Amino acid sequence: DLVDLATLSNHELFTKVIAEISRCFKSRDKKERPKNWMSIAVQIAVAAAEGQPGCASDWVEQFNVFSSDNDTGNNTNDINFSEALSRLNAKECYMKRLNNVLGHPSLSLPNNILSVRHAAGLIRGSVLLSKEDNHNNDTVKGIQISVIKLLVRTMPQLGSTSPCDIFLAVQLPLLQSLDRSAFTNGGLSFPSKFSEQEFDYLLGLDCSDLDFDSVAQVGEKRNRSYIQHSKYTHVLEAAHLARKGAVRAQHGAVIVFPSPDDEIQVIGKGWNHDYLMDRAKTNKNKVVLHSECHAIADAIKRHGEDECFNELFPKATIFIVELESDFAYETCHPCPKCDPLLRAVGIMQVFHTTPNGNLTKMELSTPSCELLANENCSLPLKAACDEQGITCKRLDTAMKEAADEGKE
Repeated sequence: DLVDLATLSNHELFTKVIAEISRCFKSRDKKERPKNWMSIAVQIAVAAAEGQPGCASDWVEQFNVFSSDNDTGNNTNDINFSEALSRLNAKECYMKRLNNVLGHPSLSLPNNILSVRHAAGLIRGSVLLSKEDNHNNDTVKGIQISVIKLLVRTMPQLGSTSPCDIFLAVQLPLLQSLDRSAFTNGGLSFPSKFSEQEFDYLLGLDCSDLDFDSVAQVGEKRNRSYIQHSKYTHVLEAAHLARKGAVRAQHGAVIVFPSPDDEIQVIGKGWNHDYLMDRAKTNKNKVVLHSECHAIADAIKRHGEDECFNELFPKATIFIVELESDFAYETCHPCPKCDPLLRAVGIMQVFHTTPNGNLTKMELSTPSCELLANENCSLPLKAACDEQGITCKRLDTAMKEAADEGKE
């Protein structure tokens, strides 16, 4: 509970507290709700934001105790959400909530009680604090170092063999907000000069300007392609694509292909988004295009249907990312619609993110172009191709055959 509070901004925390209290009235008679319930809820949110003892959870119970005291309930100051929020000293609130976690006695126990996601959340909290500290003083830097140490504790490889795995656990924009010294002082260790060059290259990436067909200008020539086209860069670009999505889960995907000269080429990119359908052709208003489907259509547009199906897709790998808020990652293996679609086009190797800061590799079962006739595959891919302004003859043929079989 303390970690969750330290992860949130004051505005997010207020919203969470008041929403939880508001939900408890749905199962009650509205007459039982005090007229000044919002003022009571705001006071509880203020206490939680200030990191007061015993205010990290059980907000409904606190509300019930508060409102049951008639004298207290009737005399509660009528203060609204915005006014209470503006009165808070944001820097002191973030500092207090982070210190409540960093000073907790359970952190000294030999067994690690924090998850990778918890540690990533605390990094977010330290960034919120640094944004409120114009002088960027040593206390704030010390907190950043402490939260990086907690992450290294949950991911020991960061301090030994694989420091760049931090980019699989914490989203890049958040890491770019930290002071560079926090990483080395927090326990990241670089086993070679090249690993440090790779780390600095990744940390300095501007994902909005990424050009994955170019060669990185860092490291020795034999290592440039590796830096530019590593699993980390694929995840970072897919994450950047995911941020474009405005529907529910934020997923991004890139399809990569190993070319004969050992270069890695990104052949298709996609993200989850809504596509408005043509009501003259279908009875649906819109369809949600998943990142995998969008990336497949993008590849067909870029390289042509025949080259994709005959040459590229059978040797390709797709990297899929799901964002957890703006600080961590979630598990995102292909869904029951995207799994057969990938097999239908021949993409059999999948890597996807997890909350634990690692990539999970999947080998899909036998490819089958016949799956294109499956409605769960054909309808989304048809919509994705329509959005791109292209046609896919294999898809059209499969849909026609399926329709003919249905008539019989």
